[in-house]
Amino acid sequence: TKNVKKKGKLSVMNSLPQKRADEIVEHCRVLLKEIREHPTFQTIHDWNAYVVGIHNYYRGMTHFHDSFHKMGWRISKLFYHTMDKNVKFTKEQSYKNRFQEGIYRTWGTKGYYCFNGCPVIELQWAKWDSDLIGAKRGKVTRENPYHYGEKKQRPGVSVEDIGYLVHTSKPIRNSRFAMFRISKYSSVGGISYLSGLHVPVRDYHCHHIIPLSKGGTHDFKNLCVLSELEHTILHSPNPERLYAMFSHKNRRITALINAL
Repeated sequence: TKNVKKKGKLSVMNSLPQKRADEIVEHCRVLLKEIREHPTFQTIHDWNAYVVGIHNYYRGMTHFHDSFHKMGWRISKLFYHTMDKNVKFTKEQSYKNRFQEGIYRTWGTKGYYCFNGCPVIELQWAKWDSDLIGAKRGKVTRENPYHYGEKKQRPGVSVEDIGYLVHTSKPIRNSRFAMFRISKYSSVGGISYLSGLHVPVRDYHCHHIIPLSKGGTHDFKNLCVLSELEHTILHSPNPERLYAMFSHKNRRITALINAL
């Protein structure tokens, strides 16, 4: 159909069925109950994965924002009551802006809930993508959303990244280290402590700046993000090779080597 506001531009005119809206709201209540009973990275991730998933699925829907705003209002009391008791409220925008390629950058500008470096995405944070469903003269003007093309690593941390870290942290016996291992990667957007480049989550090694054997702790401030190669060289018989690789980080390299 023609969208009058778009001056003749064609778009899909649809809205979320009430039955589907009820199902989404009910599932959100279940997830919030889990967070209230067990405030962990796992339950926060389960919430984010679901909310981001349905946001992405319905983004092309014309009444996308209105539908999600109404659903968000229906669970608002439960959401804020749950978060106020279990999650920190922050105004630090970098955590949110590094998450999901910054698609939630325009939301939570006055503050939002963040669980140890992982932002909590709200159901009503829905912004319709005007380019997702659109056409001129009967021809679709956007790329096929189901054609992923060549996979490229973009800066920031995704829901999948957090999910991977949550899963791989389960075998770690020390719960404090398991928690801060995830929050360190999330809070710095996966950026290496040495190279300043993004480290893919499967290449991520969490290094103790001061080793445990020398009085170091599992605390957030004593951890840093390194790639597998950087970490391997650091613990090799010749860690000085790092100087040639990252000459702009000589002080950090020296500190890491001296602490070994």
